[in-house]
Amino acid sequence: MKYFLSSAIILLCLAAGKLIMHFIDASFPAPLLAMVILLLLLLSGIVKEQQLTPCASPILNVMPIFFIPAGVGFIEHLGLIKTHWPFLTTVMIIVPLSSLILVASVVGHFKGTENNE
Repeated sequence: MKYFLSSAIILLCLAAGKLIMHFIDASFPAPLLAMVILLLLLLSGIVKEQQLTPCASPILNVMPIFFIPAGVGFIEHLGLIKTHWPFLTTVMIIVPLSSLILVASVVGHFKGTENNE
């Protein structure tokens, strides 16, 4: 019975995510929305961690298998990556760095105005 309840909760969250995405016709992936719904249910206490453990633990044990398609996709596009590596490297450094600087300056600005009050 515990496996049934555990898998039912997970599948109902997935069904809710797919249903919401169908009705709002958005491009957001339904499984990600389902994970957000499940997270909200866990944070609100409606669903307890112990209720999910029977079905979630075996899935988490084989989770590395889900990264294989991403790795294959990366290898398939290795030629494209070799061609554009300077741009990709620049983007991977500049974007996070600029985001970090922007957030630091905004936080610094608000901390500075806090001290003046």
